[in-house]
Amino acid sequence: MSVEIGKPTLPVLKRLLFVDDERGIRETLPVILRRCGFTVTAAASVPEALEEIRKQQFDILLCDLNVDGERTGFEIVRAIRAIDPECVAVMLTAYPDMESAIEGIHHGVDDYIIKPANSDELVASLSNTLAKRKAKNE
Repeated sequence: MSVEIGKPTLPVLKRLLFVDDERGIRETLPVILRRCGFTVTAAASVPEALEEIRKQQFDILLCDLNVDGERTGFEIVRAIRAIDPECVAVMLTAYPDMESAIEGIHHGVDDYIIKPANSDELVASLSNTLAKRKAKNE
């Protein structure tokens, strides 16, 4: 990591919106993410997620593909992209398939993580995806 003299360094922003309708995951994963330096807001449904997106800004969206129904996670991605096109969007899914991956590309999804995910790998993937997005924008 290099530091330029005279140029202020900005803290790495890790404000994360986590959307999943499975209560157990919604209660445990944010604890892990917070320990790794993320500021986490959790939502259990599409309407809850849309409300959070209207209320605050996020650096990362970590969203289940099938929140309230099949592929409803894309509705959340579209909403966050409309407000902040630079937000990193990562989808979680227990049922990966080529069709949803292609649809994800069209919606600008940055990464897919397959459930159940190893927490260390999940955190590394989120951090790497966020770093790549930051580097691309500089």
